[in-house]
Amino acid sequence: MPVEKLYRLNTATWTLDYSAATQLQQPGEPFPGWCPCYLLEHPEGLVLVDTGVSHEMAEDPLSYGPQGAPHMVDFVDTLDLSTGKMPTEHLADLGYEPSDVDTIVMSHLHTDHAGNLDAFPEATVVVQKDELRYAFWPDGAQRLFYLEGDFHHLRRLDADVVAVTGEYDVFGDGSIVAFPTPGHSPGHQSVEVRLESGTVILAGDAANSRVGYEQGLVAAFAWSLEESIDSLTAIETRARQADADVIVHHDPEDQGRLPEPPNALH
Repeated sequence: MPVEKLYRLNTATWTLDYSAATQLQQPGEPFPGWCPCYLLEHPEGLVLVDTGVSHEMAEDPLSYGPQGAPHMVDFVDTLDLSTGKMPTEHLADLGYEPSDVDTIVMSHLHTDHAGNLDAFPEATVVVQKDELRYAFWPDGAQRLFYLEGDFHHLRRLDADVVAVTGEYDVFGDGSIVAFPTPGHSPGHQSVEVRLESGTVILAGDAANSRVGYEQGLVAAFAWSLEESIDSLTAIETRARQADADVIVHHDPEDQGRLPEPPNALH
């Protein structure tokens, strides 16, 4: 059964230097990246892909999570929360409660994707095993982007976490399939969504901009450049085989091609 509706739910806009978002291009120019998540309505349940930026973290990074996030103080100055809402607010606008969400598929656990996870304690969280392990012990520049306040609750014994290796078909019908696209982070994954109108691939951060996706220019802080390039090739191949539209997660123009809620792709 295909997905009945795909909603794009923006949580904030985060402005980076363009050369950080798209490898060494246009240094000094701003890149106002959207920070959305996606709600998928399927006959067998509701699925979120990512959970966006935590407004709680943005408003008080020093007190966020068990250890705080003092290194985020300067970064949150580049966040514009007025351009989005918390996912729970978006859901309320659409007539849903957090408990209505059955599954959350995480592209990865960077803070612009994993904020607000704890707002959905009853949902099953699907994440690549490599990503889950690395998130608690990151190294290098990646340490900036993993905040314990976003995902520390996933270690609880009662947390419903599915740590996957390889592809994962959420409902077993090919309508929502997560597939590994490592490079941006060790366990990054993208999501293929089959709708009545056609197939969409939510590429996540395999590239941060449309130019980056088309020219193989990934984030300057990518965990692995080689794996990033391989993953872009894999997405392009999959998109060609499925005649799918690829949506680059942070690209303003790509996000602008998706309907503004309460409208949705069908």
